[in-house]
Amino acid sequence: MYKLKKWIKKRKIILNEKKTEKNVLKFKKNIASCGSNLQLFGCPEVSFPDKLNIGNDCKINSDVYINARSNVTIGNDVTLSHGAKIISTGYELDYWMRVGERKHIDDSPIYIGNHCWVGAGAIILPGVNISGEYVVIGAGAVVTKDITESRVLVAGNPAKIVKRYNNKNQE
Repeated sequence: MYKLKKWIKKRKIILNEKKTEKNVLKFKKNIASCGSNLQLFGCPEVSFPDKLNIGNDCKINSDVYINARSNVTIGNDVTLSHGAKIISTGYELDYWMRVGERKHIDDSPIYIGNHCWVGAGAIILPGVNISGEYVVIGAGAVVTKDITESRVLVAGNPAKIVKRYNNKNQE
């Protein structure tokens, strides 16, 4: 009986790995471009996948939502943690205030640079450019403005720099 349980457990792991490989291949096939070594943990939801570009060595966790209506570019070695949201479109508030209709869409591309980590439940809003490297976006943060510095931790709503790191250890 023990050998049978061990065999079943081993078989399930193999089946899950094959399913994950199939998911990655299907995901890569549907987006604009994707580098090597993409890892998916669960199923991300992507609107306008033909406008999503992903670099090498990226990790996307479960319940991630990406709306790429106005292009989303993700650099190399980026991790999107559970429930992160990247949204490149929204209503233009000035138009809504003047006219009272929520029909006019404000589209702005999003760029996430290399070696970034987007924490669980974080939201990146339209037009944000994260050009710094080794940027950590804290869990639940709402990024509304560009992040140009490298080696920083941003957190809060709206997100702001709360910590800076040097190459070897914390400052």
